[in-house]
Amino acid sequence: MTPDGTPPVRSGMRPVLGAAMWLLAVFLLVAVVAIIRDPGLWVVLLDDGDTIGFVLICLSGLLMAGAGPVFGLRKAPARGVGYLAAAVVTLCAIGSWYVSDKLDPSTRRSQPAQTVAVSADGRFEVVSRDALLGRPDLWLRSRAGLFSREAQEAIGCYFERAGNSQEEPMGRVEFTGPSQVTIRLQDGRSGTADFDGPTLIVTARQGGCAGPGPSSGR
Repeated sequence: MTPDGTPPVRSGMRPVLGAAMWLLAVFLLVAVVAIIRDPGLWVVLLDDGDTIGFVLICLSGLLMAGAGPVFGLRKAPARGVGYLAAAVVTLCAIGSWYVSDKLDPSTRRSQPAQTVAVSADGRFEVVSRDALLGRPDLWLRSRAGLFSREAQEAIGCYFERAGNSQEEPMGRVEFTGPSQVTIRLQDGRSGTADFDGPTLIVTARQGGCAGPGPSSGR
């Protein structure tokens, strides 16, 4: 009641704002699901998708919890139900996020990436990730800040069957041209891979990179 005894007048914007908060929370959860299921080839999501997903889940929980008072739920039972719903949804989302991270497919993209070579003009780089067997996998990346992308498939060199070359340690990786990467093993063998800059697709292979074999991809 107001000081003069009249009932308070509720603002018509409060329900609209509360509904908008719930919708935004749901949108954030959908974004988390999209990141978990397929981060695409965006470097920021491949490297920091777990952290981004966790932050979005926490923000969605705060929005859900705050939507109750904004809606005008003044009674304790109603607010309790709103807080409980927010807590349940947030905990379920965190559980799904954690399980999905542990059950990541065998593409190895969830492994930490380490930069091993950068092009002379700074536009591209090669990163390595631990492989299930043998030497680390090598991946091409563009260097464009938040818009950096990663190649669809690993460079995939030295898959020839003879000589057990997969057990030979990596020697050096370097850019030997504007769109060419050379990989050298410690035993002296080498191979080159030419790629298309805009798409990061390997267009030609020579030496140790020319042999057929499986390559890691999505």
